[in-house]
Amino acid sequence: MASTSPNAQELHDAFEIFNRQSGLLEESYRDLQDTVESLTRQLRQEQSARLTELVKKERLGRRLSELLETLPGAILVIDGAGIIRQQNSQASALLNQPLIGCSWAAIVRREVRDGGSEDGNIELRDGRWLILSRRPLRSEAGEVLLLADVTESRRMSELRQRNERLTAIGEMTAEFAHQVRTPLASAMLYAGQLDRSTQANERIAGKITAGLHELKRMVNDMLGFAAGARSAQEQLTVLDLLNDVRQSVHEQLGERTELRVSVTDKDLTVAANRDALKGALLNLVTNADQAGNGETDILLHGHRFSDSVHLCVTDNGPGIADAIRTRVFEPFFTTRPQGTGLGLSVVKAVAAAHGGDVSVSTADPGTCFSIQLPAVSAAEAKS
Repeated sequence: MASTSPNAQELHDAFEIFNRQSGLLEESYRDLQDTVESLTRQLRQEQSARLTELVKKERLGRRLSELLETLPGAILVIDGAGIIRQQNSQASALLNQPLIGCSWAAIVRREVRDGGSEDGNIELRDGRWLILSRRPLRSEAGEVLLLADVTESRRMSELRQRNERLTAIGEMTAEFAHQVRTPLASAMLYAGQLDRSTQANERIAGKITAGLHELKRMVNDMLGFAAGARSAQEQLTVLDLLNDVRQSVHEQLGERTELRVSVTDKDLTVAANRDALKGALLNLVTNADQAGNGETDILLHGHRFSDSVHLCVTDNGPGIADAIRTRVFEPFFTTRPQGTGLGLSVVKAVAAAHGGDVSVSTADPGTCFSIQLPAVSAAEAKS
């Protein structure tokens, strides 16, 4: 029987082939392993770079959000259809909710006063003024709206313009008042020499004198408003000052008006310009008399409260309506057809020039004007 077993040479050749194939497979495996490691390193690098980019974008997004929140104005982002898609917290403060999802046109109808547009500004229904700026979006349809509250700056601008007008009026008023003073003094002198021998003459002379005194008070108001009040110059005893005011104004009051003086301390003292402070009190007393149509009980009262001396003019007249109480110290504001509207403005200026203030309280009936001045220490009063 013939032998089928492979001979030694064939086995040797087979093992050689196997070894070569194994080496090739091993080499291929190493190449594949190197390739996997290289790809793994590249993937890790790309993942790290992508993660870094995401962190940067997230940080940038937070920074932009913080910037939007810290801007001193409202930011609204509107899409191409005019619908609000984004807002910052300032938008909530300036405009009522809701905003997101609403059209800008609807917000305007809801928040802006009818006809409330002037010089590019818009007026809200609550009286605030906003300036509106619009910028289109670059990457998509829509725009960004920036709204800023300019209420205070408008108020300051109006106040500055008003002060400029008042300055011009003051200069004109001062010139006019100086021109009137001389003929007015002459008229008062001749009025005092009128024949008063009969009751009719006495009544006519009294009316002429009263009219001239009223004109003199108007002129003094004009001069006081135009020139301003002077600073404190001397120590004044409050009781003497109030008695001086009563003596000066007594003959000008209505026949049924009663004027009384009262102080809590007869040695109470203030540092003031006598003429300016006396003029302010005369204005308050005359106003009280006129408000009561010459039938008023008026109390001139001085007292100390904490570090202030209060000089009060209290009457039992009809009081002051709430609607005008906040305006009574405004220059040229008056409820009397022949009033200048400067008397109470001068009172306020006198109080401010002495480092004090003036206030008003009212009831039905009665009104109390109080000039508050810094109190004088005992050492200053004796000096």
